[in-house]
Amino acid sequence: IGFVDVPGHHRFIQNMVAGIAGRQYALLVIAADDGVMPQSREHLQILRLLGLAAGVVVLNKADRVATERLEEVAAEIRELATGTFLDDAAILPVSCQTGAGIDALRSHLATASRDTAATSGDSAPASAAFRMAIDRAFTLRGSGLIVTGTVTEGSVVDGARLVLGSAGGPVRVRGLRVQDAPAAAAHAGDRAAVNLAGASVKDTGRGDWLLDPAMRLPVRQFAMRLEVVEDFPRPVRHNAPLHVYHATSHSQGRVLLQSSAPVPPGGSALVDVVCTPPAQLQVKVGDRVVLRDQDLARTLGGGRVLDLAPWRRRRAPARLTRLEAVRPSEPGASLAAHSRVQPVDATLFCQQWNLPASSLAAVVEANRLREMDGHVLHPALAEEAAHHIRTTLVAHHRDRPHAAGLTATELAPASGHDGTTALLLTALVQAGELRLENGRYAVASHRAETPPEVLRLFESVRPFLDVAQPLSLGDIGKRLRRPFDRLERELRALPAFGLAVRVSATRFYLPARLLALADVAQQLDAGGPFTVRQFRDAAGIGRNVAIEVLEHFDAKGFTTRQGDNRQVAGSRESVTAGSA
Repeated sequence: IGFVDVPGHHRFIQNMVAGIAGRQYALLVIAADDGVMPQSREHLQILRLLGLAAGVVVLNKADRVATERLEEVAAEIRELATGTFLDDAAILPVSCQTGAGIDALRSHLATASRDTAATSGDSAPASAAFRMAIDRAFTLRGSGLIVTGTVTEGSVVDGARLVLGSAGGPVRVRGLRVQDAPAAAAHAGDRAAVNLAGASVKDTGRGDWLLDPAMRLPVRQFAMRLEVVEDFPRPVRHNAPLHVYHATSHSQGRVLLQSSAPVPPGGSALVDVVCTPPAQLQVKVGDRVVLRDQDLARTLGGGRVLDLAPWRRRRAPARLTRLEAVRPSEPGASLAAHSRVQPVDATLFCQQWNLPASSLAAVVEANRLREMDGHVLHPALAEEAAHHIRTTLVAHHRDRPHAAGLTATELAPASGHDGTTALLLTALVQAGELRLENGRYAVASHRAETPPEVLRLFESVRPFLDVAQPLSLGDIGKRLRRPFDRLERELRALPAFGLAVRVSATRFYLPARLLALADVAQQLDAGGPFTVRQFRDAAGIGRNVAIEVLEHFDAKGFTTRQGDNRQVAGSRESVTAGSA
């Protein structure tokens, strides 16, 4: 059993916050001669704010007072603990001087330690990534940098590669000690000393974090559910200055209320906390934070972090609904609720909740959610978006048979989320249900009827395009005696109906001719990367036209350029999918 000793003076509150982690048990010591003191009340308040759920009260110096005094102080303790997690806790009289009651206390703690999961507060899930708040950093001759702290979540083994939260510098674990003994691994709740390679003592210190590289996400602001302590002497007002205690870090900042009404003592409210630069916290959703008033130098309250995302409209109803839906101990339920409203960025969700990608996959599967292009969607939201896209396109094709299709912006519902539409459009195209041409989406089976005026225009310019090197718009305009601007506007219709592909500002190609040039590029690529000159000579076209075509190929992802060389990287069919 490890102990985190907490001195009573307010300057050492940070020590107390720093040592708290999941799967811990409170041992509140009160002297029988002094009774309940202000520090006792504040310590209990902070333990409640930090989420501890079980513990024991020790009535020390029992040998210095009469039995009546012991009973009197025990009654004070019961009153103090009413409504808290120590409401039904055992009160054990002991004497450090005589040893009376110490064996009973040892026995009690031994019993409690055997079932810490049942007596813990907000236990970190076993699937969480490793992170540890650093409370000391020093150099040991022959070993190098040593950092110590309480493992907040996850596990670490010798040889693991981690990062320091402050600078993001990579480090490697080259030795571990747990409870002051050599160890192969350290787990959540352990007091650990970690020997690191790759950093020096000047790179880190108290308030920093040691964590999984994928989980580093420095923030200066976060949303939380603030619980104001009952005996705080005044309501908490908007923009009040305060001290922010999170793990081993201490920052200054301000509290921004969601509502304009002050939060009374004993009340709770959704708030945002904004820390003063250069403070950067490695806070995660579900973490416990303690806030102390800057003017009164006393604990104001605290609570659990609900969100780390920066806001555009802090008091927007949609954001408030999102915050209300967060269940800090239930990432799966929270993800399901959020993904029902809008797509959730999978990488960002993992960073905010300290979840490895493998754990997220299990959460997605357990809640029957869907992953699309790095985002998580609720099936109901996905089906609603897909239904809207299908019905909108079918109606569009029916009402405008000559039109090619609709853009993603036109398909997004006025009350919907653009991100949902974009993800579903990509999925429907990949499934073959829709097709994408020139930035417009259409039902795969739909073929727009080409208007007669477009067909007449195409026939007039076709002789100039059906060659290996089509004429430029300027030359075509001279042949047809049409002003350049007018001809350019008219020819924009050709790509919309698949009659031509625009490869540059002044040149169009017939799809078949462009595919033939793609075949030339593939033949050259068989012998390795090729140059503009090689492509020009093989295609039998001018240098400037060759450059225009190759830049079009690059833009479509068919080729990639490295210096003066190119190589094929995609499908030849991509070169006719729209205009440049």
